[in-house]
Amino acid sequence: MSTRGVLSLDQEVGVSDAVTLDPLTEEAFIANLHQRFKRDQIYTYIGTVVISVNPYKKLALYTNNIIEAYRRCSMFELPPHIYAVADNAYTSMLDRNTDQCVIITGESGAGKTEASKIVMQYVAEVSHKRKELHSIKEQLLQSIPVLEAFGNAKTQRNDNSSRFGKYMDIEFDLLGQPCGGVITNCKFCYSIITLISTEVIF
Repeated sequence: MSTRGVLSLDQEVGVSDAVTLDPLTEEAFIANLHQRFKRDQIYTYIGTVVISVNPYKKLALYTNNIIEAYRRCSMFELPPHIYAVADNAYTSMLDRNTDQCVIITGESGAGKTEASKIVMQYVAEVSHKRKELHSIKEQLLQSIPVLEAFGNAKTQRNDNSSRFGKYMDIEFDLLGQPCGGVITNCKFCYSIITLISTEVIF
């Protein structure tokens, strides 16, 4: 069976886009998320925003075949996925030559750092110089434990909860090839990944 056959909207449980919930109430919204979560469908759209529920286990949602399925695919053509958001940001950067930003927010233990890794994994796979972005991604991710060694605290859901947000900046040339990156702290509880199109060509 093809990847697109496996990732079929026909196999979705509940409502994949909460905008279409009827009635659109908090109770119906939570019930829909719970119904999907029980079937390992951890992503749900609210329009162009994707909500993810931490499964606290490994899921087969991040393979190369699935990356290829979401590559240059319409956001609502396949089931909700963080890859769809990453692809939308990356292709918009290339097509419009404008910077893009992915904001990842959630409470302690929600999986913000993991979501950041998934976005960078996707961009690393679809960009022209995969090895270069992989190297940049690894350098950014390896700096996180050093940053988190300061100012963290234990919570009920996370033994190492950040007291600050992370701003990850990945720079690309006009051909969509990665050429650098930087990570800084900010006083908010979210992660930001910025895809910047520059005029530097290596």
